Amino acid sequence: MKKIVIIPARLQSERLPNKPLKLIGNRPMIQWTYQAALNSIANEVYVATDSEEIKKLVESFNGKAFITSQDHQTGTDRVFEVASKLNLENEDIVINVQGDEPFIDPMDIDLIFNSFDFEADAESNFHSGLNDAMSHGMCTLYSGVDTGENIDDPNVVKVKVDECISLDFSRKVLGDKSEWFVHLGIYGYKFRCLKEFVNLNQTENEKTYKLEQLRAIDNGILIKVLPSKSLFHLGVDTEEDLKEANEIAKKF
Repeated sequence: MKKIVIIPARLQSERLPNKPLKLIGNRPMIQWTYQAALNSIANEVYVATDSEEIKKLVESFNGKAFITSQDHQTGTDRVFEVASKLNLENEDIVINVQGDEPFIDPMDIDLIFNSFDFEADAESNFHSGLNDAMSHGMCTLYSGVDTGENIDDPNVVKVKVDECISLDFSRKVLGDKSEWFVHLGIYGYKFRCLKEFVNLNQTENEKTYKLEQLRAIDNGILIKVLPSKSLFHLGVDTEEDLKEANEIAKKF
C-alpha cells in the first residue's frame, strides 16, 4: 500500500495573493508544509499547482511538483489530477494536505495513514470483528482544543462527530453543540474513493454551504474523523494570519 501526500497550492488567492510564496520566518509557506509532509511516513510527497513560479520554488528545495489545470473547481480535483498520473492501485492512500497549513504536525498525517493500515490489518484477520464504522474510504481530523473559542465563528468549519464518524459539516451550529468540533482541512482517501468522489456531481448542500465534504456525506461515503495531535492549527488566509504564523515560527 503506497502512502502519498499531495499538496494543492494555487498562486491566486482572493484574501492573500501569492500565498504559497509568502515568507514565514526565512522560508516560504509551501516549504514549511512540504517539509512537514516529508517528515511523515509518506512514501512520496508532491505539490499540485497551476503556477510555474511555485513549481520552480518547490524544485529549488529539491521538492517534487506537477503543473495542473487552471480550470479545477476544488483542491481535491487538483489532487486527483496528480494522483491519476502516479500509477496508483485502488487501495493506495492519498492525503490532501492544504498548502496553507505550515504548522501541520507530521503525526497528524501519520494518524490518517495509520487509520487505513488499521483497517487493512483488521480485514486480513478473520477474528477481527471489523464493523462498518471502521470501513471507510475517507478520513479527516478535528481539533477539540480550538473548538470552544471558534464554535460560533461562521468562518470556521465545524464537524459533528459520533464515535469517530462524521455526521455533518457546517459553518454555523444551532442547538446542542456538544458533538461539534473544529474541522481541520486535511483529507485522506483510498485511491478508489478519491476517483469516485471527483466523478460525483456537486450536491445542493455542497453548493449552498460551499463545503465539498458534504458531497461525500450526501452520497453515502463514510468519513472517519480523528482528533488532531498538532500543537498549532493555523490556516493562513489573511495578512493577520501571516503575522500570527511568523510569531509562531519563532518558537521552532
